[in-house]
Formats: sequence, structure tokens, C-alpha cells
Amino acid sequence: MKLVKVIGGVLVALLLFSCGAPKLAQTDLDAANAAFADAQNAKADAYAPDAFKAAQDAKAALDAELAAQDAKTSGKSYKQANDLIKAFADASNKAKEAAATNMDQVKGEVAQLITDIDTQYANVQALAQAASKDAKKAAKAKLNVKDIEAKVAAAGQAITDAKAANDSQDYAGARDQLNAVKSTLDELKSTLEAAGFTAQ
Repeated sequence: MKLVKVIGGVLVALLLFSCGAPKLAQTDLDAANAAFADAQNAKADAYAPDAFKAAQDAKAALDAELAAQDAKTSGKSYKQANDLIKAFADASNKAKEAAATNMDQVKGEVAQLITDIDTQYANVQALAQAASKDAKKAAKAKLNVKDIEAKVAAAGQAITDAKAANDSQDYAGARDQLNAVKSTLDELKSTLEAAGFTAQ
């Protein structure tokens, strides 16, 4: 009789222990993973890199904790994992929101850059044409007119590519391309004007 009571007590204790150990909040985990996917789709890596890095770090910490619990044969507890799930979801949502906000800002920057660079490109084209028409002056200034014309043509193609990226909503890519073109055009303009050429 005593043995039965002892065994019964042990079973009750085990049952209470198993019931008391926090279970994995699978629904919350699914929601957190969905939020992270949303952040990726919002291109948070490009538009909110710091916030996205925080989300990645939170995911890595969660994955490590889940792996540690899964490796246990008994005594599993998902209390810490559930806390990490909340942190992961929060970081992912913040990254998504930051990406949306920053994307709008970059979109505006690109629109202004396109306007400015179109004007700048037309000016540099005119300067290059002036140099090609006055070979003696160009030679005296030690300008390689063919090289300049090639750079102007390449800049024109780069502008076209940047506009295509902008049209496909790759605003970060378009901004990087346009800033690179701007540097090239600034250099060409400075070189041609230093040689005494002006737009006609």
C-alpha cells in the first residue's frame, strides 16, 4: 500500500513538473517568423540595415535557444525561448517599419537626383561637344577628347540604368548609381571648364 502511494506521488510530481514547464509558443513563433519575412520583403537590409541587423541577431539568439532545448531528452523548458520569440518579433516589426519609412525618404532623394543629374548631364554633354569641335584647344589643354566622350556616353548609360532601377522600385540601388554618376559628371565638368571650355 505504501509502495502504491509512493509511486502515485512520483507520478503526480512528474505530471506537475511536465505541466509546469513552459511550452513553446508556436503561434507566436510563426508570427515572429512572418514578421521577419515581411522585413526582408520590405528590403530592410538596404533601407534599415541597423534595425535589420538587430532582427537577425534576435533570430540567431532564438535559434540557438531552440536548438539547445530540442537537444534535451528531458526537462525541456521554453520560457527563455518564448521571451526570445517576443524580442525577435519586436525587432522584426521595427525593421519593417523603419524600412518603409526610409524607403519613402530614399524615393524622394532619387527623384531629386534624377532631376539634378539630367541637368548636369546635359551641361557636361555640351562641354564635351565644345571640346570635340576645338581640337587645337583640347590638345593644348592636353585633353583626351575620345576618352571624355567615352566617359560621357558611359555616364548616359548609367543614368538610364539608374532610372530603370528606380522604375522597378529599387530606390537604394538607383541612389547608389546616381551618386556614382554625379561624381563622374562633377569630375568631367571640372576638367573641361579648367581647360577653358564652356557650354554652347
